[in-house]
Formats: sequence, structure tokens, C-alpha cells
Amino acid sequence: MRITVKPDIVLEANTGESLLDVLVRNKLYINNVCNGKGTCGKCKVRLVAGLEVLGHPAPSPAERDHLTERELAGGVRLACQVPAKEGMRLELENTEAYDRKEAALKQMAEVVTEPGVSKVFLQVPRPSLEDERGDWDRLADRLREVVPGLASIELTVSLAVLTNLGEALRAEEFTITATLWGNRVLAVEAGNTADRLYGVAIDIGTTSVGAALVDLKRGAILNVLSTENAQTAFGADVISRISYASKGDVERQQLRNSITETVNNLLDSLMAVTKVNRADILKLTFVGNTTMHHLFLGLRTDNLAVSPYVSARNRSIELTAAELKLRAHPEAVVLMFPNIGSFVGGDTVGAVIGASEIMAEGNHLLIDLGTNCELFLKTPYALMACSTAAGPAFEGAGITQGTRAKPGAIEGIQITEKGVEPRIIGRQAASGICGSGLIEAVAQMRKSGVINKKGAITVPEEDNKLAAFLKQRIRTRGNNGREFVLASGGDDGVDVAINQKDIGELQMAKGAVCAGIKTIASLAGITLEELDSVILAGTFATYVNVNSVVEIGLVPSIDPAKIKTIGNAAHLGAIRALLNQTEFARATELANQVQHIELGGNKVFTSNFMKSMYIEQTQ
Repeated sequence: MRITVKPDIVLEANTGESLLDVLVRNKLYINNVCNGKGTCGKCKVRLVAGLEVLGHPAPSPAERDHLTERELAGGVRLACQVPAKEGMRLELENTEAYDRKEAALKQMAEVVTEPGVSKVFLQVPRPSLEDERGDWDRLADRLREVVPGLASIELTVSLAVLTNLGEALRAEEFTITATLWGNRVLAVEAGNTADRLYGVAIDIGTTSVGAALVDLKRGAILNVLSTENAQTAFGADVISRISYASKGDVERQQLRNSITETVNNLLDSLMAVTKVNRADILKLTFVGNTTMHHLFLGLRTDNLAVSPYVSARNRSIELTAAELKLRAHPEAVVLMFPNIGSFVGGDTVGAVIGASEIMAEGNHLLIDLGTNCELFLKTPYALMACSTAAGPAFEGAGITQGTRAKPGAIEGIQITEKGVEPRIIGRQAASGICGSGLIEAVAQMRKSGVINKKGAITVPEEDNKLAAFLKQRIRTRGNNGREFVLASGGDDGVDVAINQKDIGELQMAKGAVCAGIKTIASLAGITLEELDSVILAGTFATYVNVNSVVEIGLVPSIDPAKIKTIGNAAHLGAIRALLNQTEFARATELANQVQHIELGGNKVFTSNFMKSMYIEQTQ
């Protein structure tokens, strides 16, 4: 049977499949944090035609919990709850991310442009009866003559480049442009293309993926785009992805294909926006946590999650775009940042490179806030790193009305005597709440008395101290307990609220981070007061209220003046390594020097975690 996704995508559906099954199988990924269990309410689709085929069934309990009456009346349903039937026509909810990465990346300090890959325009001697050297020998000899440092070096070339060499030489009277990477010739093009040399730095996050297209001749960032990691269809965090991959080779390949397609879609979009040709993208750098690294490369992840928590490879890897089926020049150099441990990956190494100027001297703690939160501590005597499973709350996932930072997302809020004042991206009607908004909202709810230190929303009928206008915003809905309305949708919109379950998700996330900070500091033998800086990294960290971070106990009580935000430091590190090969060498050296701390089963961490669950400043 067939279903249609607007505008004109026709999909084959099998008997017994849900709409979600069909969409995932056909790589039309939608937000699906709970992997089809009906508990997250994220896989919204609008049925333009099809409910009549099912006999207009009543919404399922899961749909009643997660969808408003207005959404249901408009044909919105959860894809995991609706069986696929012949003739259905639906449209996907728009999940396009509002890009806030570019502003953060512009904070990057200037980098000397020495990418290691270069283009050389040259005239190659024509063959003759007196000079019967082969085309490759002729080119190699000429390169050794004109390129410094190559005089006595044996050059190498792939069969693919060699196959097209003769045609390239003769197309423009033996004037060609050769692309070099060390002693390797990556490409040979007719004429002068020396001015067209580009690279892409990619940050593979558990929830989202970012890509920056960079002009490697001029050292300029041309464009930055981000999108949701399509692997979210198989689970929200690294543990759920590892669990899915461990089912077998087919499932592991599904995960690999989904992230490869995510990256390729970003590459296509960057090329379309900038008019850069695929053949001119000749270097790519990748950062990501160890699980994302393994799944992208198709490596087994089984051993990451079981003691003694061993990765397939920690050292950096050099590959080609063709090996990874990436839509760049087939011979483009691909550099994978090294990992530190099973749950501390190349994204942490990249973040340290990105924040290196801040951490030059003294005691510094870097916190890369994300679904998998990594901590890196630098003192004059030690380099230590660990990770905590914060979950996806910081990126808006796992929250009832959570969303990525895009137009309509509440990114901050103030509660004053005058009322509740949300800050909304794009200055439009609120449609959800992103990570920075969640943290500030909970901090404000605690200060105003809407919740207590245990995170419980007050019972308005029993609270004699809470202001009347705040009591009016507290209500009970569905199975998620009481909720507090942050923004009213009025007659034409949907209220955006935080419920008891959402607060619990944040408590788990912030408790894990705070406990990790306390534990790694104690293992390093320093007090929190001795820290010269605490660096919050991650795209959303750029927009988070530092005071709120301290007030809810996400970090222990530290002087807010010491807390610095740097944006997506991991992506910054990937860009630095893209522009300068020495930065990548530094990353490789750094990974070998860091002591990896495993927090799983650590009694000190467990004790700290239990003490860090309260919504209050913590010592």
C-alpha cells in the first residue's frame, strides 16, 4: 500500500507498520526521542487525508497526553500511534533548526591558515619523441621541481586520479592545478583552479549536527548550518543508540546510514547556499563523542557500555571522503579527532582546542553541555576528563514542549511583580522551550516560590504566600502532574508550560553535571574555590543565564564572574584543525596526555549525585 508525504513523496507501507515505521524506514526522520514508545510526544504529523480510512478513531491515550484539542482538531497525530493505511496523505511538522551557531563561531580567535592541503598551478612539459616519460612521471617530476620540500620525496596518487590524468593534462595545453596533501596528489584539474580550495568542519552531536564551510585559502567561514541528528529516530542518548546497534549488523548499518545521510544533507545545503562545487571540498574534520564517532565509521559499540568500557580505537584516523561515502571530492582528506575514553570523545578534545586560549595558565574546568556532558579539568599538574549522562534536556529533547533553538522557542524568562515575561526567539508566538529557556525558567520558578528545592510545583490552593497571578498559571494536565504556564497561546495558539516531569528531567541532568564537577575536582586534589575559570561550552551555553546556572545548582556555588561561555567549543576546535594542521597535531598529542576518569560505579560520584538533585545553590 502507498502513503503520500506532502508535497509529492510516495512511500510504500507494509501491513502492520505505523506511520513512524514507514517514515524511519524511508529515511524521512522526524523527532522521535522515545523510539516509538509514545512517551515523548515528539513525532507529530498532520494527516491531510487518512483519518476517514481508519474510521476517525479516537486519539490514543498517548495522543491525549501530548496533543492539545486544537492540534487534534487540526489533524495532528503522533506517527507512532497511527497505523499506515492506503491513501493516507500527511505532512511533517517543520523541524528545521534556527541556526544560532554562526554567531558563536565568530568568537573564534584568528588562526594562521596552514591547512596542510594546497593547490599548485603549474605548466607541465609536453611529451615528445625525445621525452617519453609517462604522464604521472612527468607531473611528479615537475611538482618536485617547483614545490618546496618535495625535491627528494616519492609522490603517491590514487588509481582514480591517475585514470583521469591524461585528459586533464591535455584539456588546457598541459597547464594544470594539482592538489597536494603531504606527498599525496589528491586531484589534478585542467587550467587554474588554485583559488578554489574549501573544507568543512563537522560536529556530530548526539542530538544535532553542525557543519561549517570554510575557505581554506582566505581563512574565512562562509556558512554554518545545523540540523537534527537523524539517529534520534533510534533513541535520544548514546546508551539507547548503543543498545540499538548491538541488535545486529543491520541495525548498526541503519545508524551509520542515518548519520551519513545527515552529514551529506548538510554538505548539499552548504554547497547550494554558497555555490561551492563538490570537487572543491578537499578537507573535512570531524568531532563527536566516542559513540557518534564509532557509529559514523560503522565500528561496533558493544564494548563501550560494558566494563571495562573500551573503544575500538582512540587514536585519530585519516580517511578519504570516498571511503565514508561523503559528498565531497572523493579524494578529500577526512580527519577524525582522537577519543580519550569510551564516553569522552573527540568532541572534548576539540572543545579543549577551541578554548585553549582561555585555559593557557592556572586551574580551569571546561564543561561541554550536551546530551552526553563531558568535563575537562586542567591544572598545572594534571589533565583529567570524565563524562556524565546528562540526557537530552539541555537540547530541548525529553521535555514535553521542548524544542531546539528555533523561531518560537522560549530562550529565557523573567518572573517579576509585573508578571511572567518570556523571551522568544524570532519575537513571535511561543511554540516550545529550548535548553537555555528551561534552565532560566526553573531558576525563576524557584526564586518566586512556584517550586520548592525538591522541584515540586506548589499546590496553589494550599499556598498562602504565592502571588495570585502565579497561582493562576498552575494547573494539572495528563499524566505529567502539575504544570506552570510560561506563555499563553490565547485563542489561536498553544500554551507553553513546564510540568513536573520536565523539572525532574532537568534535575537528573543538572545533578549529573554538578556531581561530576565535584568528583573530578576532588580527584584532582583541588577545591572549587581554586578554579580560575569555569568554561561552559555547547551552542546553547552561549545563551544561558550564568546566574541561573548557579541558582539551580547545575554548577556548585562558584563566583559567577569566573564562569565564561564560549559557544560550541568542539566545533571551534574542528574549524581550527581544518584551517591549521598544527592544531590537529596538538589535538592528537593532547588526547594522549589526558587521564580518563570513569564515573560509572564511582561511590564518590554516586554520593555527590544524590546531594546535587535539589534546585538550589550547592557547595
